Amino acid sequence: MIPLCKINTGVAGLLAIAITCSPAMALVTLNDGHDHIYVTGTFGVSRDSNIFANRDSAGDFVYNSGVSAEYQRRAGWIGVNASVNVSAGRYGKLREEDFANPSYSLELTKQTGRTTGSFTLTGARESRADSAINLRSNSWNYSAGLNFKYPIIERFSLSGGLGYSARKYIEETQLANLSTYSANVDLFYVATNERDLVTGYRYRYGETSRKTSTTDHAFNVGVNGRIIKGINGGLRVGYQIRTPHGSVGDNPEYRSMTASASANYAINRKINISGSLSKDFSTTATDTSVEGTNATIDAGYAYSTHWNFNAGAAWGDSKFLGERGRIVISPGPPALLGPNRHDNFASWNVGAGYSLNEHFKASFTYSWFQNWSTIAFADFVRSSWSASFSSRW
Repeated sequence: MIPLCKINTGVAGLLAIAITCSPAMALVTLNDGHDHIYVTGTFGVSRDSNIFANRDSAGDFVYNSGVSAEYQRRAGWIGVNASVNVSAGRYGKLREEDFANPSYSLELTKQTGRTTGSFTLTGARESRADSAINLRSNSWNYSAGLNFKYPIIERFSLSGGLGYSARKYIEETQLANLSTYSANVDLFYVATNERDLVTGYRYRYGETSRKTSTTDHAFNVGVNGRIIKGINGGLRVGYQIRTPHGSVGDNPEYRSMTASASANYAINRKINISGSLSKDFSTTATDTSVEGTNATIDAGYAYSTHWNFNAGAAWGDSKFLGERGRIVISPGPPALLGPNRHDNFASWNVGAGYSLNEHFKASFTYSWFQNWSTIAFADFVRSSWSASFSSRW
């Protein structure tokens, strides 16, 4: 583990120098200004009232630090965005939860020529409280994706992609590692200069370390661009089928509507409202299929060039399906992971940000989250506040 004191010392030095600096330029510029390297330092403190996301969890203070480096290249046909980062957290009392999490990302983009697209690659170590299993866990998360778009004729274009993601848990041998493979294809029709109609199909295959798997098929139609006057984004609705394989007992098919939407509305130059909606199948760390519906709304207010404020709210519904997930993880009763569990949550948050320039930014947020469940152990309230500071060079 990287010593937290070393990270804190470096970050504090960056922030102290940053306050009096002029607007940011890249720390290193190469190739006649086409290549840029940036370095960012962060420091923050937060208070979490429910560290483990369950009814019996305690709260604690968390002190966070991080350093990241970014590389950007804008020359030729292929653009490059790459980054490496390390973040560390130290708890006030629960020292066994301290962490040091590295991450990396790479994106190659092609935005010229007839065929455009991108290739992405990410990896990160993550420490989190999972409200679906009501425990904290540490895992390595990986993903890779290839996306393209190709114009067929004047009004029609074709897009698609291949994807891979994996979550591999560290030390928690009772949790199920999950690997997911996906492929999708979409056909776009230019209805107007401001709106595209789209129809698509997605295939997804997931397999776990318990030698179980699921197969998903989803069909959807929708619109991209201007949804209605003043509101821009994308909206898709459809139908999906999930088939589990290898579980104990019967393997029924689960059928449901699927939906995804994101919208943005600018009231004026200072106030912006955005929202999202999703309905999809997922798999928990206990190898349980979940039908989840989530909705969010966020508002931002740019008070001045230095100050901004934001607020948001969210709601979600999770239906746990089938017989999987009947294991005992301490703490928590066996019934915690049984079938027929049904959860709902509601949350809200407010925040404020201050930007002196690219060399110094500060933010403060407060959030509140409540989960209602048919399992008593999963009924909990969680509130937190955090203050963070960053400097980018």
